[in-house]
Amino acid sequence: MPEKIIDEGLQLLKGKAEVVILNDITEQAIINEVHDAFAIILRSRAKITRKIIEAAPRLKVISRTGAGYDNIDVEAATQHGVMVCNLPGINSLPVAEHTIALMLALMKQLPKMDSYVRNKQWYKRNELIAEEVAGKTVGIVGFGKIGREVLVRCKALGMNILAYDPYIDKQQFNGDSIRFCDSLDEIFSKADVVTLHVPNIPETRGMVTKQLIYLMKPTAYIINTSRGEVIDQDALVEALKERRIAGAALDVFHKEPLESDDPLLELDNVILTPHVAALTKESGVKMAVEAVKQVIDCLEGRIPKYIVNRRELNLE
Repeated sequence: MPEKIIDEGLQLLKGKAEVVILNDITEQAIINEVHDAFAIILRSRAKITRKIIEAAPRLKVISRTGAGYDNIDVEAATQHGVMVCNLPGINSLPVAEHTIALMLALMKQLPKMDSYVRNKQWYKRNELIAEEVAGKTVGIVGFGKIGREVLVRCKALGMNILAYDPYIDKQQFNGDSIRFCDSLDEIFSKADVVTLHVPNIPETRGMVTKQLIYLMKPTAYIINTSRGEVIDQDALVEALKERRIAGAALDVFHKEPLESDDPLLELDNVILTPHVAALTKESGVKMAVEAVKQVIDCLEGRIPKYIVNRRELNLE
């Protein structure tokens, strides 16, 4: 394991496998330890590259503790007969809740309110900078499991719903008071809040361009709890500096952790969280346990439930 998982997951491996937990997640450090590895249980920070896979001739399975697997070279794994397992949908609820928390924090200006109290600026309560969420329009980009959980919560808050996802059957949502947009331009120009819920794949990388950001209303906000690579971060910083949009809330970034001189850290109209949307007490246990269970399936001769490269490995 390049990174330690929660004890409830480790307990399941007692008596079944020797567990090695690394203190260093660089490529070379992992290569030095995988020569006899049957499985790698992977969190989000370490990357499993082709070189690592080639250094592990006994490797049979790489099991992710979440849904995303962009930190694994799936092509190399497939070429070496290694199953890549993930846990689709396992963190949909906490990510959706985090998204709503960020939206409310932005619109209610909670960081500023907290600062006012701490800095003895009680009189600033009269600035009337907080906004009501009810009646605002949210644009949900990506309508998979997380996007749909966000939908439920936004409807409960009395929001109008716009959605964009070219890969889903829109007919199944006919009775849900959603208006699907034909383009990202429409979403970004009309929404009061844009929230991103797409995977990091070639089609989405850099999809939120400077042009899209500049289509947003000056009163609008953008939230990203998906992957940092889907948004032009430099363009977003520029828009925030120039107050072209009202604000942003980001849980993911191009480079993680942020460098100490990252310009995002200097802005007062952005809320930053350290890639924790999926990490709750409950989900941490569930992700570790389920990722370990998929490894145990392999150890005991069963085929795991969620295999990213199932078809390529002819396991269907």
